[in-house]
Amino acid sequence: MAEVLKKFWYERPVRTQLLIAVGIINLVAALVASANSILNARAATKVEIEASLEVAEGLVVATMKDSIAKGGIAQLRQELPLQLKNLRHVRILFMGANNHLAMVSPRTEGEYAPRWFAALVRPDFSGHAVKVVALQGVDPVIILGEPEDEIAEAWEYFSLLAIVLLVLNVLVLAVLYVVLGRLLGPLVHLSKGMQSLEDGHYATRLTLPKVKELAVLAERFNTLASALGNARDENSRLYRQLITVQEEERREIANELHDEAGPCLFGITANASSIQKLADQKPDSRTTEISQRVGEILSITERLKLLNRALLKKLRPVPFGRVKLVELLDELVTGFQRRHPDVQIAASFGKLANHYGETIDVTLYRCVQEGITNAIRHGKARALTVDVSETLAPQRNRSRTNHATVTLDLRDDGTGFARATPKGFGLTTMTERVRSLGGSCAIDSAPAKGTVIHVEIPVERKKARSRKAEPV
Repeated sequence: MAEVLKKFWYERPVRTQLLIAVGIINLVAALVASANSILNARAATKVEIEASLEVAEGLVVATMKDSIAKGGIAQLRQELPLQLKNLRHVRILFMGANNHLAMVSPRTEGEYAPRWFAALVRPDFSGHAVKVVALQGVDPVIILGEPEDEIAEAWEYFSLLAIVLLVLNVLVLAVLYVVLGRLLGPLVHLSKGMQSLEDGHYATRLTLPKVKELAVLAERFNTLASALGNARDENSRLYRQLITVQEEERREIANELHDEAGPCLFGITANASSIQKLADQKPDSRTTEISQRVGEILSITERLKLLNRALLKKLRPVPFGRVKLVELLDELVTGFQRRHPDVQIAASFGKLANHYGETIDVTLYRCVQEGITNAIRHGKARALTVDVSETLAPQRNRSRTNHATVTLDLRDDGTGFARATPKGFGLTTMTERVRSLGGSCAIDSAPAKGTVIHVEIPVERKKARSRKAEPV
């Protein structure tokens, strides 16, 4: 029962629910009105037939006495049909010889009511619908109550009332449909606005509707959107500062590793090699032991050199701006492929400029790095595709700046995650990096269906420089 209610009621729009409720109320009201109308018609028919029988009986008695006084039975048979031809709801019959019945007032034609309606309206007279008028020396006259014309009249009134009610109900539902659409329309816009806010579009604003209560909701929504927009701008500004400080720290640490740790390791290697040479020049009983220790020192030093290079690449791969962006990204993807030979990584780089500025270059590099790392480490992906390209926006003016968008699409066939799952630190950092540059980062994923990361970053390229910098 709960599933049926959920499917046919709770999952319906509010407008549909209200229309169904009003329709059911109107249907119940129509059934009650129909039952009341039938009961009233039944009572009215009974009263009308009884009254008609009384009138007919008096008229028959008067006509019979007058006719007998004038000319006897023959005169009665001529006068009675003329006097009774306009009587309704009754039938007059003569009781002749051999109990043969002769109709004086015949049944009228052309009046009709459905059988089911006639069965509901026809009253139960319990034998009171027949009257017999007998005078001395005259054949008896039988008066029968016939409710068919009254039932036909009741049916005509009932059918007309039903048509009127049907038309009124249709008009009411149509007016309600339009009115509810006007009233609930702002709620639909409010829902879309909330969805837009959820997607990060804080510039969304709603037009204030004419309904006072809904106008208050729209005004509160606009205030909330404005506050969220200001908060996001402030967060973006702070995050840009954080990224700048973070990259500066990375640069300083990389410089320290390069300028201090590198020479120190080189010195250790040189000294160890010198010790080995001295030991070889003056052989004694401990030369073999010294050579073993020197070999261990050189092995450890080589491992430290490799670790130092890996840390340098992770902290600061190469000086951004000196190496083309495509080469940086290709080297990054190649490194992942080398370290994870069981994962197939397909990279495609479209029409890209050599550089977009250190901030944008670093952001693209970090997004690719974080996306591939998450896909392999958490998504257990076995196949990934990385597509990076630039799209020029339509030229709207003659300014010396070309507006373009750099797009990154990263897809994997990993385990994925549910939409409601909170994002990890890496994906959150990626999203904030992109938004701090005025871009957008959309992450679409579902369990067992992999993950798709779509990043768009707006860039500006001066025309004079764009002619010199050939895209790769």
